[in-house]
Amino acid sequence: MAKPEDRLSALIDSIDRWLAKDNRHLQRAITQTVDNEYFSFEDVRHSLQVLNEELTRENLVSWGEKAGLFEQEGISDNVLCLHAGNLPLVGFQDALATLLSGARYTGKISTKDPFLLPTFLNEVKKTDIWSGSDVQWVHRLDDLHKMLCDAVLFAGSEQSVPRVKEKISNLEMEKPGTRYLTRTAHFSVAYLDQQDEETLKHLTEGILRYGGKGCRSIAVVVSPSKLDDLRDQLEEQAGAFWKVNPQHETPGGFLEYRWAYNESVQRKQLWLEDFLYQEEGFEFDHDFILYWKQGDEEEVAELADQWSHQVQSIYLPDGSESVIPGYEHETEPLSEAQAPSIDWKPDGVDTLSWLLENS
Repeated sequence: MAKPEDRLSALIDSIDRWLAKDNRHLQRAITQTVDNEYFSFEDVRHSLQVLNEELTRENLVSWGEKAGLFEQEGISDNVLCLHAGNLPLVGFQDALATLLSGARYTGKISTKDPFLLPTFLNEVKKTDIWSGSDVQWVHRLDDLHKMLCDAVLFAGSEQSVPRVKEKISNLEMEKPGTRYLTRTAHFSVAYLDQQDEETLKHLTEGILRYGGKGCRSIAVVVSPSKLDDLRDQLEEQAGAFWKVNPQHETPGGFLEYRWAYNESVQRKQLWLEDFLYQEEGFEFDHDFILYWKQGDEEEVAELADQWSHQVQSIYLPDGSESVIPGYEHETEPLSEAQAPSIDWKPDGVDTLSWLLENS
């Protein structure tokens, strides 16, 4: 098995080739993704820009040190990554963590994002370390029948977890000790105690990027201010964001019905045609809705406790001195809502640490 330092260096070389401006394979994958209407060009570009900024040697070494990567040779597990496809390249961190750990990577590529991640994996396979069968991927889980897994990484809903486990069992891929790391958080919360233009710009991106889909997307805002107090600024920020980043997917007629219902019960709301901001009425039954709650830090903590298994992150404006009781060390900067660090912890778990510690 290659040493951790050698694996990291080989991955950095792979990343450099993958993100190179003259990589025609990645460029073709971007074109295919956009032409097939999986995601907008602007959202794909954003995802790649975030990775380009985060995938530095310094950041990867820091992640490895915190996870204990350099304290052991690595693991020899067969790790199955069931990649989600709700956002472009959403499964990249799972693939990278698996490769860094030394495990054998097997990926099930999402049919909703079939082109992008394989271009990175192909660069990895060009290295001496992973030139054999230690990196493989499929587009149909059935193609992995009877391939035994030591660990499975999966992101989805709580309802889908039992179905996924049953599918893996039926395909005879489970071992007595097969471990599962399932991530089921659904949305994130922001506490807005500042109202300057930059903060509202960050808030808007956190809400509207990817059409509000993804567990890091903001679905709830708690603020000392009412929604009406910031109506004009929020509408202006949404328009500016969409001018540069047109929303790829538009809601169906349900959003108009929700607007009409809110009007009938005199609920304050902001109609943005392809998105709706409303005060309270928490249902989380549809995408494209942002819920606004007037309150303080205590209110954020109460809501986070109430929705604990659904909440991915709690964001504070950059420079905010607010403290969320019980979550003092678990908040993240609002500016990073849609630009997470490469070592961010989905559902509070460091994927690389989990792989290394539970082998």
